Amino acid sequence: MTALLQKVFNRVSHANIFAIPAIIALIILIFSPFVSRLIPGISDINYLPLHSILEIISVSFAFMIFAVSAERILISMNIRTAILACAFLAVVCFDLSHLLSFTGMPDYVTPSGPQKTIYFWLAARFTAAVALFLAVLPLANRPIKQAVFVSMLVVTVAIIALVHMVIFYHTNALPTVYVPQQGLTLTKIAAEYLFISLNILTILWMRFGYAQNTHYYAPALYTAMWCLLCSGFYFTLYLDMHDAFNAVGHVFKIAAYLFLYRALLHEVLSKPYLTLIEREADISATLAAIPDVLFEVDDEERFCQVKNTDKVPMYLPPEHFLGKTLAQCMPKEAYIAGQKAIAQARQSGRSEPCSYPLLIEGKVFWFQVIAARRQAKSNKPRFVLAVRDITQQMLAEAELKVNALAFYTREGIMITDANNHIIKVNPAFSFITGYEAHEVVGKSPSILSSGQHDAAFYKKMWLALSENGLWQGEIYNKRKNGEIFPEQVVINALTDQQGTVTHYIASFNDISKAKADQQYIHQLAFYDPLTKLPNRRLLIERTAQAQTHSDRSGHYAALFFIDLDHFKQLNDSLGHSYGDELLRQLSERLQQAIREQDTLARPGGDEFILLAQFNSSELTKATEDAHQLGHKLLEIINNPFELKQHHYQISASIGIALFNDNKKNIDDLMSSADLAMYHSKEMGRNQLYFFEPGMHKTLRKKQRLEQSLKQAISKQQLKLFYQPKVNSQGQIVSYEALIRWFHPEFGLITPNDFIPLAENSYLINEIGEWVLTTACQQIRVFQQQGTPLPIAVNVSERQLVQKNFVEIVSSIVQNSGIDPHLLELEITESMLNEDLENTRIKLLALSKLGITFSLDDFGTGYSSLIYLKNLPITVLKIDRSFVHEFLTQETDLAIVKTIIAMAKSLSLHVVAEGVEQQEQFEMLMSLGCDLFQGYLFGKPEPLTPPEPTE
Repeated sequence: MTALLQKVFNRVSHANIFAIPAIIALIILIFSPFVSRLIPGISDINYLPLHSILEIISVSFAFMIFAVSAERILISMNIRTAILACAFLAVVCFDLSHLLSFTGMPDYVTPSGPQKTIYFWLAARFTAAVALFLAVLPLANRPIKQAVFVSMLVVTVAIIALVHMVIFYHTNALPTVYVPQQGLTLTKIAAEYLFISLNILTILWMRFGYAQNTHYYAPALYTAMWCLLCSGFYFTLYLDMHDAFNAVGHVFKIAAYLFLYRALLHEVLSKPYLTLIEREADISATLAAIPDVLFEVDDEERFCQVKNTDKVPMYLPPEHFLGKTLAQCMPKEAYIAGQKAIAQARQSGRSEPCSYPLLIEGKVFWFQVIAARRQAKSNKPRFVLAVRDITQQMLAEAELKVNALAFYTREGIMITDANNHIIKVNPAFSFITGYEAHEVVGKSPSILSSGQHDAAFYKKMWLALSENGLWQGEIYNKRKNGEIFPEQVVINALTDQQGTVTHYIASFNDISKAKADQQYIHQLAFYDPLTKLPNRRLLIERTAQAQTHSDRSGHYAALFFIDLDHFKQLNDSLGHSYGDELLRQLSERLQQAIREQDTLARPGGDEFILLAQFNSSELTKATEDAHQLGHKLLEIINNPFELKQHHYQISASIGIALFNDNKKNIDDLMSSADLAMYHSKEMGRNQLYFFEPGMHKTLRKKQRLEQSLKQAISKQQLKLFYQPKVNSQGQIVSYEALIRWFHPEFGLITPNDFIPLAENSYLINEIGEWVLTTACQQIRVFQQQGTPLPIAVNVSERQLVQKNFVEIVSSIVQNSGIDPHLLELEITESMLNEDLENTRIKLLALSKLGITFSLDDFGTGYSSLIYLKNLPITVLKIDRSFVHEFLTQETDLAIVKTIIAMAKSLSLHVVAEGVEQQEQFEMLMSLGCDLFQGYLFGKPEPLTPPEPTE
């Protein structure tokens, strides 16, 4: 249909174009003298009806021009249409008045005549010529409002009325335009040529002034202007009102109005209709292209129309919707979304997209509805609902969100092209590497290279990518600040449909913390946190490796068990921080003294174990090397330490266990070295000792004794023996209580064998209380017998350091009911080295109760007069080591003399131990010794069993 209409209009246009030369040829013929003579005149009787018919036709076309132009106001109006509408309203009125005023017509308000009818004619011609000129100007394309058009109509009516008033009542005042028998005056001819000039100007403007942007139908308008031009020429030629030229002019005027109407009809009707058809075609093509189903609903939400294309599937036929409301035929989700869209369109003309899900055939589909308001003829709005299946879009958006979330993950992501140029990185990449995106885009990933991987590493990586499209592993890269860090990397090669690599995507994690945590865990698992030396676990692993190596090579290796002597004294006297500092310094010293292949470990406490490997398969040579290394370690340990401005010296005991195979398990090896170390301590400390097989037998016996000792008291296997002390007359004045253990299997066990066991196992406190209680019971027996003799009881260091030592002793003395002055507690010099002030406080508290104290083994340790000055000591005991040979050794004699002299000067009593010869007794007596104790006067023996206390 569109093509057919366009074809018709094109033919009309071509006809108008060909009409112009034809009219020009006609004008030439008419104005030639030959043709002019041939035109016959028209009688008065015939002319009036002819004129009336021609004018009625002309007025009809003029009115049609006005009507078509005025109708445009219902759609849209520009200045051109408004001018033509107003002008041809005036033309209708003027031409109608011209008709009614023509000669021979009844009087029209005033008598009719040539002067009156010609002026109405000139008014119509002037109005048309001016209006057509204004209509082709660019200004005429501008739109105007309805109110402006109405105002123009009012002004037009006023002008029409004014012109009529002037012509009706003041015609005689106007210039003469026609003289009977003479024809037209110059005024009339000049006016016609003025109109002709204005028409020519209009044609020229149409042709040259605005030819590139015409908003009117040019061919028809050209023809109309040429017809007006011809009409004007004819109206300058007639001599009589009934002349044939006058009739021909009217014919050309009718033709001009006809073509002008044709031009307006094209602009007002044909052109918009063609545009409408084109738009409908565009809309149809658009609707066919969009994946929407269109529903039209009325104001009551009732479906009126359903439009869709074959490309858009409908899950329900259109008949399901027509005549029904949304609530009747739509699921709940769709109904809610549709109502929401309609409500928004009702307010603003168009809604926002509203999405909703529907379950169709067991699958979830997503739809989107948009509503637009359309005003219907009934003034009740209608709404167009565009419904689209957006399931794939939702899935794509979800995938994009997932991809976006993946891209903005904590993992660094780097994307390169096939030529290995970086094209995109994510924020995590910048956070990890320190490089912003603009600093690396376009560059090679080698900008991150740390230089720690060789060419072979990267060759292997690229080989895996080319063969498998994937490589993953650990790489050390470098941050922007130069810091090298480890990362776990996964690289994927992306290919197109032909298998050609288009991109590489690398995702990586900074595993610095994981590495540090792993190292920290490894450090905790295998290293001592204080000294950073290997711990027992790592030592066991390396010892197993050394065993395997020794078994294969035959070379000897050794475990050196190093235990610091009296390390507890350092912690107790200066504090644990000093002890820790000494351990740190000692570990550094020892590490500098050993070889790289050796392992120095700290199992804990004050113990170190050295695993040393020797390049000798001979036992003698290996023993010599181990002996040399052990003495070197002792020398290093004996060197003084500077501990926070404190000068401190310490020694160590070392046990050595050699091995050259893996027949012994590691626990046995360590136990062997440990036994040797304890033997070293028993031999006097600050020395080394090699493990001997018999040590295990001794150890097992020692362990059995320790187990039996725990039950010795309850099984009454412990006994107190008493050794007398005599004065210079040989009279017994007191006793010393000495403990003995009668074991059912091993027989009599001396204190030298089981007291160290009791000290190490903390049984000494329980045994000490039993000794003290038993001795007090014996004192009570002496008191009851009338011979109150003092008894001295040895106190161990572990007993003395007990916080409640004073309370324990006081309770035993009080419960036994003895005179406290008869109880003497013996302490040794070595016990006074630790926490002297606390010891002094305890001894003074017991001294106030009446208990006396003696200092045993005086002279064998670090003898200090401070002890004698600050402590409530009343007796000094000369150690048996000095008494044994003081008769033959001048040094021992000098020591004995000094001790006795010092004691006398301090008003202290002196007891000599180990007196076994008469000569020794006599010599000591001559030196002023007060009391004597030894086999010369009696061995330790049990006394009469004390009576039970109540």
